[in-house]
Order: sequence, then C-alpha cells, then structure tokens
Amino acid sequence: MNHEKSLHNHTSVDVVEAALIFRRSLGQGEATHLRGFFGREFIDEIMLHHHESDGRFRYEYPKVQFKVIDREARLIGFNEGAELVARIWTEVDQTKIGDEELTIVESKLSRRQAFIGESDQPLTYRFRTPWLGLNQENHAKYDRTSDPSARRELLERALVGNCLSFAKGFQHHVQARIVADCRELQEIQTRFKGVPMIGFVGVMRVNFHIPDHAGVGKSVSRGFGTVESVPPRSNPGRSSC
Repeated sequence: MNHEKSLHNHTSVDVVEAALIFRRSLGQGEATHLRGFFGREFIDEIMLHHHESDGRFRYEYPKVQFKVIDREARLIGFNEGAELVARIWTEVDQTKIGDEELTIVESKLSRRQAFIGESDQPLTYRFRTPWLGLNQENHAKYDRTSDPSARRELLERALVGNCLSFAKGFQHHVQARIVADCRELQEIQTRFKGVPMIGFVGVMRVNFHIPDHAGVGKSVSRGFGTVESVPPRSNPGRSSC
C-alpha cells in the first residue's frame, strides 16, 4: 500500500537525515552520548539540548533527534531542525562518546519531504529502537495487572496519546479518531541514564502517518521510540482506544 494515497488530513514536514560512520559500530545506548556531544559542541543551538540560557528546560517535540540505527549514528532534523542538521553536518569531523574520540570516516546526508496526519486505514510500523510509551501512572497500572488485554489497552491508549502529542508538536490539528493496535509489541528491558526501564519493540499499527525514523513516546531526542514503516499485513486487526 502507498501510504501517501491514504492521507486523510495531513501536514507536510521537511526531513534531513545525516548518517555518521565511525571506525567502530555503536550501541543503542550511545545515542545519549552522541546528543551530549553535539549539545556541548553547539551550546547556542537550543534545539540540540533543549535548555534555555537560564537553565530552564524547553518542553516541545524535539526537532533534532540523535539515534543509533543499524549500529550507525543518525542525526535527524524536522522543519527548522532539518536546516540545523544540514549545517552542523558540514562542521563536524569527529565526535566524543564518553572519553573516547571517534573520527567520522564516512557521512551521508539525505533530504526528503514527509507527511504527518490521519489515514483512512491502519498503517504498519516497526519500532527500530525501544519505545518508552508508559508514563509513571500507566507504568504502575501496567505492573499491577497481568491481564494481557488490559496491558494491551494501556499501550494502545499510550500510543494514541503519543500520536496526538506528535501532531501538536507540528501544529497539526487532528480531525479524525486515532485507533491503534499494539498486539504484536514485545516487552523488553532497557536503560535510560543508567536506570532500568520497560521498553517495547516490534510491530504496531495506527491510522496516523509518522515519518520514517521519527520518534514517539519519551526521550525521542536520545533515540528512543524510532519508527519505520513496513508493508501492512492483509486484514490487520484494529483495537479502539
């Protein structure tokens, strides 16, 4: 199915993606260090670290995100963040992961236009990095129940909420009901800033367009919740939220 043909109400988004290749491959957890390096190197660029000059945190959907995909570093910018990624890509020839300096041996830059918004049918995505979809309240509810249906409902409601937050970050007004299906997600243990957390990977479906390699959920600027579209299966199930 061509995702663009199922657009119901959409907003266009400019996307720039830089792939950085070092002499060694990276682990998923090193996306945080990558963000830290660029945030320090370009301290005046608030989109890279989300802190105002007075130290206050800027609460908005991150327009620049740092990820490790297929063991490679990725910087992804959306709209105003796209031009920032394109600029800093030309200004850096090495990074620092912890105390280790890593020279960039190859880099690639790609540009594309994507769309966000409702679809008239469910679209299928895979989480390429763990999705941190549960807030503190929902995490407690998830732990209190062992019922698979109740747990799935929590995840589906969380995913719908993530899509609505994502839309708000791009001033997109949602005009149709968002419906999600999380039955194929698997729970995994991950870590954030050294703290063990529950994440989810696998395939999900939602009637909402999300650009490839955009993040949904918590800590997307550090690479969590990265989605990638996949061809949907025939007659996919749908669960209301």
